[in-house]
Amino acid sequence: MMIEYEPCHQEGVMLLFSDLPAVHTGIPVRQLLSAYEVLPERHLYVWQHHEKVVGVIGIHKQKQTFAVHHISVHPSFRNQGIGSSLVHGVQELHLHLAMCSTQETKNFLNKCWQKQSLLG
Repeated sequence: MMIEYEPCHQEGVMLLFSDLPAVHTGIPVRQLLSAYEVLPERHLYVWQHHEKVVGVIGIHKQKQTFAVHHISVHPSFRNQGIGSSLVHGVQELHLHLAMCSTQETKNFLNKCWQKQSLLG
C-alpha cells in the first residue's frame, strides 16, 4: 500500500535511498532525504508491506509537471509490481500534472509507460 512519507518511515527510506545511483556518486543519503522533508515542492511516498517500508518514490512538483527523481524497491520485493504501483499511485494523486522523468529514473519510467500502453 502506498502512503505519504512520515518521519517514522525514515529508517526504511534511508536504507532504500542507500541503493540509489545518486548516493553512489557521493550525495549523502541524509541530504537526499532532507530535501524531501524541508522543500514544499518535494514529495515522498512509501510502499508498505506489513508495516515495513519496501518501496519509495520521490517527486518534485512544478506548475504543470512533476518529475520522478527517485524510486527504489527493496531487492527482496523487486519484480512484484511495486515500482509500477508506486508510479501509478503518484500519477493518480497528481492527475492535473504531467509526469516526467529525470536521467536517473528515465529507463524505469519508460518500462512502466510501455507496460501501460500494452495493457491500455
